[in-house]
Amino acid sequence: MNAMKKILAFALAGVMALALLTGCGTGGSASHKSIAKAMADYDNGLWNNTTSITCISSAELDALLQTWAADPGFEAVVKAVYTDDALPTIPSGSVPSDKVVYLYCGKYDKDAGKQAINLNAHSARISGTSALSLAAVRQIGLITTSFTDTNGKEVKVRFAVVVSD
Repeated sequence: MNAMKKILAFALAGVMALALLTGCGTGGSASHKSIAKAMADYDNGLWNNTTSITCISSAELDALLQTWAADPGFEAVVKAVYTDDALPTIPSGSVPSDKVVYLYCGKYDKDAGKQAINLNAHSARISGTSALSLAAVRQIGLITTSFTDTNGKEVKVRFAVVVSD
């Protein structure tokens, strides 16, 4: 009977140890939808809820970024936005010309909230109508990419295009 109690105690201790580790680990990357929501939350926080901003993950913009990433000049654009330099030439037809378009670039993070903060650290308006800022309803496309900095080190980033009327 004493041996049975020891085995049961050992098994329960093991179950408790495993329960402590639940939720730990590297996990997956933040989804585009969760980053879009975090971007809206971030912008709503900036405006003290006087405006209700909505960001919608756009498969169309994701595809556009995938196509654009194949262009040899894409890395230069990513690097320019990330370092807040003047933007190089954007490939023709790569972004809508009849909408307000901003590019965002931030150090890669698996957490959607941290990623939204990182993305908002570096942005550039590249085209648009007479409106200077994004409207309350925005579409967002994301891509994970990298560029080589001046020290030859690879910097992993998330790059976003945000579009509104």
